[in-house]
Amino acid sequence: MKKFLLRLTLFISILLVLALVADVAITRQFRKLESSPFANWNDIYSGGIHSDILIMGSSRAYVQFNPRIIDSVLHTNSYNLGMNGRSIASQVAKYHVYRHEGNAKPRLVLYELYQGSLDTSNCFDRIQFVPYLHDLYLWKQTRPIDHFSLTDAIVPCWRYRKYKGYIAEIIQDKSFYQRSDQTLYKGFQDFDKPWDGSKFANIDTIHYGKQPESIEALKLFLHECRTENIPVVFVIAPFYIGATEKIDDLAGMYRLFHEIADPYGAPILDYTYHPLSYDTAYFYNASHLNRTGATIFSTQLAHDLDSLGMLP
Repeated sequence: MKKFLLRLTLFISILLVLALVADVAITRQFRKLESSPFANWNDIYSGGIHSDILIMGSSRAYVQFNPRIIDSVLHTNSYNLGMNGRSIASQVAKYHVYRHEGNAKPRLVLYELYQGSLDTSNCFDRIQFVPYLHDLYLWKQTRPIDHFSLTDAIVPCWRYRKYKGYIAEIIQDKSFYQRSDQTLYKGFQDFDKPWDGSKFANIDTIHYGKQPESIEALKLFLHECRTENIPVVFVIAPFYIGATEKIDDLAGMYRLFHEIADPYGAPILDYTYHPLSYDTAYFYNASHLNRTGATIFSTQLAHDLDSLGMLP
């Protein structure tokens, strides 16, 4: 019996060592990626982001708020933390990891809002957290949203078990995530795509999010920023006007945003009815500006932000 236990222990130890070696090798491959969303997380874990302006929000921040243009107008150093397909809870969790990893406290947060901001997270693009789950702080931040287990965090290679296809593609340099046209600049990625209104055409009504847990998460974030003397400016970026007209109770959505922002003195820059919103030439779908639209919008946004006089 003793000999059997020794052999079993040796076998398990060898498996763990092999799993650990594979885990380190796979994680290194993810750490080399310069495309979304991994380039963003790799920058965060380098601990070297020193941003005056930190951009937060959904994919509408990620593809429309161009740090290169904002910095050229304001003579600042900005960085884009926008998250594709993610609502407030995930966005705030990402900010907490950003600060925990020693990145600079921003002088101002530029926060994008839209009708989906206060929805419950749908766990979109869950793989973005997987290479970094060995960081127990990240694991604690994402566990309530994405439901990763403790085993995912501490057992080598276990967290990769559902993503074998992605891993094989990345190792073979065939992954979508390795395309050169997906390379980020300070977290930002614009797209030079033509208008596609097919999805928008099939939607009759757009409901805005008002989940209590998301509202509370945003209020807690604003309280945290006020405690640290970090001003927050909310931005409602251009949305194709045909889609805006489908939003159920648009006035109610605006009221909710102001009920959250006003007690904290956070202004809202609203571009709902900006001229860009009326022309599909500036959009690649109803929610997202294309490269031309994002360039025009980022320039306008930078000048409007300068006019607020909130940057020290």
